[in-house]
Amino acid sequence: MNVTRDGIAVAVGAVVAVLLQVVVAPNIALFGAMPNFVVAYALLVAIVRPATAGPVMPFVLGLVFDLVSGGPVGAMAFLLVLMTFLAARAFAVLDNDTLFMPLVIFVAATVLVEALYAAFLLALGFDASALDVFLYRALPCALYDCVIGLVLYPLAARVLAGAAPAQPGTPRLR
Repeated sequence: MNVTRDGIAVAVGAVVAVLLQVVVAPNIALFGAMPNFVVAYALLVAIVRPATAGPVMPFVLGLVFDLVSGGPVGAMAFLLVLMTFLAARAFAVLDNDTLFMPLVIFVAATVLVEALYAAFLLALGFDASALDVFLYRALPCALYDCVIGLVLYPLAARVLAGAAPAQPGTPRLR
């Protein structure tokens, strides 16, 4: 496969994630918890393609999320760049060619993103107690993101890892 084709596959996935975030996510919110397709997609790309995951796509996706969601501009962009970097490095170190490690890394990174985003909201003056923000916003959203990511992981592993050059340690579903 050529580099342009790999970039197109990732870019198309990013556009789909943004469209799902804008169009679908508000309509499937449960009890105030809304899934974050942008976070799920950025982390899946970082885990499925750890050697080629860079900071540009997570930054752009995070900035788009910040601008669309009305939250603090730059918070999600910063968190996605940080967490995708950490998730890619963790996967590169901890990969054992099973489905367990990518899913554990994904869940841990998702919970951290949502908890740190809640901390950003509190630090910037969100009018709620810390307990409310973490219990009623961060945890339900993290659980929702995990469900979305766990459902999408097999598809991402097949499509995105299939587009990337074969690398040792990249899980491939057959």
